[in-house]
Amino acid sequence: MQNVQDWRDRGAEDANTISMRICQEGHANALALNRECNQIAVAGRSLLKVYAIYSDGFTEVCNMRGGKNQNLSCSSNDVAWNSLDSNILATAATNGVVSVWDLSRFGQKKQLHVYNEHERTAHTVAFDIHDPHILVSGSQDGTIKQFDIRNEKSSYTYYSNSESVRDVKFSPHMQYVISAVSENGTVQLWDLRKGDKSILQFTAHSGPVYTCDWHPTKNWLATGSRDKQIKIWNMDGKASLEHTIHTIAVVGRVKWRPDRTYHIASCALVVDYSIHIWDIRRPYIPFASFNDHTNVTTGIAWKGDNSQLLLSTSKDSTIYRHAFKDASRPALKANAQGASLGHRGDISFARKIKLTPSEAITQGSKINSFVNRRRPTNTEEQFHLAQSNVCQFLLKPSVNI
Repeated sequence: MQNVQDWRDRGAEDANTISMRICQEGHANALALNRECNQIAVAGRSLLKVYAIYSDGFTEVCNMRGGKNQNLSCSSNDVAWNSLDSNILATAATNGVVSVWDLSRFGQKKQLHVYNEHERTAHTVAFDIHDPHILVSGSQDGTIKQFDIRNEKSSYTYYSNSESVRDVKFSPHMQYVISAVSENGTVQLWDLRKGDKSILQFTAHSGPVYTCDWHPTKNWLATGSRDKQIKIWNMDGKASLEHTIHTIAVVGRVKWRPDRTYHIASCALVVDYSIHIWDIRRPYIPFASFNDHTNVTTGIAWKGDNSQLLLSTSKDSTIYRHAFKDASRPALKANAQGASLGHRGDISFARKIKLTPSEAITQGSKINSFVNRRRPTNTEEQFHLAQSNVCQFLLKPSVNI
């Protein structure tokens, strides 16, 4: 009965959720949520703070850049929260330093370890989701380093043989396996137990790859690139391309939406300030968008397994908690018909015939089933297949009299 009550409470929370924001002293480059998803860490050039998340706002819990703690090791490109201990954080700094922080330490001395081993900028850090003592980092020097946070030095160095490692992620489906994406457009899979070379490497994009994210339930890896594309790779065996999403700007971050198999969120590095949620089966127009930020979005994260709440930070020095019900729906504003004039004077015209739901809505699916913990069907969350007719008209040449 406890699970039933939790489901009811969460449903009520989702229904009453509102979007909210908080302003910061300086912009953040990244954000991370703790295991319980009730605290958010934000990190930037002059910013490293932890906020508690409440239903009506944010409250500052800890400021690691306060007082005299203003050295370059705190100028962060990325932040990651330990998968088990909510007091442990890691940051990747612009001077190549990887730091581990312990929030339970008294006063300003919260820096537990300072790993000064990368030769150039550290771009990314990630904790092992299976072993909370293991931390990996990726750097501009083309290396991936593995740390055991119980020790003072790195455990191993993996050489990617690329210009720069921009993002690393632990696979939720294969223990000891990480994905690493690089500026030369390649994706590598590494088994941390076999450090001599990657277990898989392939060219994913025509430009630098800046981000990747593993699907929570399927063995899919999403990658985002300067070529303005998000690609979905099936990692069963050799990598095979399943879907390609075409965006309008360089892709900076991607995050799979929980509890929605085909939904993924993205934000851009330049030009586009919006956060878009895509249905990967419809690659040219976003399923939903959040247009609240007034500058480039630098970090996004879903609130745990809650598909209705998305947190983000930006160069506009704000943190937003977005309620999905407040998102705009670009697809609903799209023109349902179109026409085109050919160079020979012929005209093509397409018009909508009908919309076909991908899944039939039955009477039973509208009933709350607390025993099976099924959610009521939301027709606005469904992907529809549009069926159209294309007609071509040939124009006869005019006759001069």
